[in-house]
Amino acid sequence: MAFSFLQRFGLKDASKLFREKSFLGVDIGSSSLKVVQLRKERERAILETYGELSLARYAGNEVGRPSRVKDTKLAEALGDLMKEAQVKTKDAVVGIPLHESFLTTMDLPQFPESELKEAVSYEARKYIPVPISEVVLDWWVLPSPSDEFKETSLGSPKKKFQTVILAAVPREAIAKYKSIFEKLGMNIHAFEIEIFAMARAVLRQDFSAVLLMDIGASSTKMAIADGGVIRLAHSIDRGSAELTLALSQSLSLDFDRAELLKRETGILHRPETEGVASIIEPLVEFMAGEAERLILNWTRKGGKSISKIIVSGGGGLLRGVEDLLIKKYGVEVVIANPFAKVVYPAILEAALKEVGPVFSNAVGLALKEF
Repeated sequence: MAFSFLQRFGLKDASKLFREKSFLGVDIGSSSLKVVQLRKERERAILETYGELSLARYAGNEVGRPSRVKDTKLAEALGDLMKEAQVKTKDAVVGIPLHESFLTTMDLPQFPESELKEAVSYEARKYIPVPISEVVLDWWVLPSPSDEFKETSLGSPKKKFQTVILAAVPREAIAKYKSIFEKLGMNIHAFEIEIFAMARAVLRQDFSAVLLMDIGASSTKMAIADGGVIRLAHSIDRGSAELTLALSQSLSLDFDRAELLKRETGILHRPETEGVASIIEPLVEFMAGEAERLILNWTRKGGKSISKIIVSGGGGLLRGVEDLLIKKYGVEVVIANPFAKVVYPAILEAALKEVGPVFSNAVGLALKEF
């Protein structure tokens, strides 16, 4: 990796991280906040605490509905959650929503390492849709399974290329989060775009091509990982709250009742649930269709066939989503269980497996320092 977000943001020296014992992963979602505190002990990640808090009451909304809250209210909610979860550490890794960032790949000729920084900085201006001065850039070279040679122009000799993944986050967003955490007396050791945190939490020995789907309240994030590395990512402004809203409008229910019905019924095709499934299944099909377009884009570029789909976020709790995706893609579908990578008391086994999909990003963020 070239320049880490840690270095870019002028935070504490990275070597100090390894002298600390506990780290807090903070996932700031559109409808709720999630935190996971892990302790590093003999190269193992020990679960110390975790918690989730709905933003509904801080925005005057119903539970499950995306909520826009002022920075002061967000700070209040985070403080309340950390108090309720009995968070002890002051060291946090904070997730940056994919929709607040810019992520792309670009192919560059293989430069000497000393020249690569300048080349990336120059090329980035062609890809980032805002002035470079307004964003914080991070980039790294993707490992390639084989050497790639491409013609630079008609009749010119072929050159060896390397693929660089480029990430940009608005400085304004970084400043906002830094201000909020400073008010809470927290030290931010690193920021990370959420889809990378999810990959860290849910990928095992997955060296084939895998589709990751994070179905949140207001958006669905999709990425393709190959060889355990994120290669392509995309986000759409549709999430599980839209399913609730469709039920609310179609069945003349208030949002809270529709949310409960969605969780109880999902898209299971049974006589007693067919009415609910028929309303929300087309919306889930749309999300799956967007993922299919991402896969087609991937394969057109020479990517391998997808061998597995991993689903996380609140949508991962939707009953019947596995069957729908298996039917559509004909591959293995797994509901994310990020806590499988940490050590916890056996008594928590059932509870953590049930809520696991929702905490994928938070676990992945906390694992960043392990």
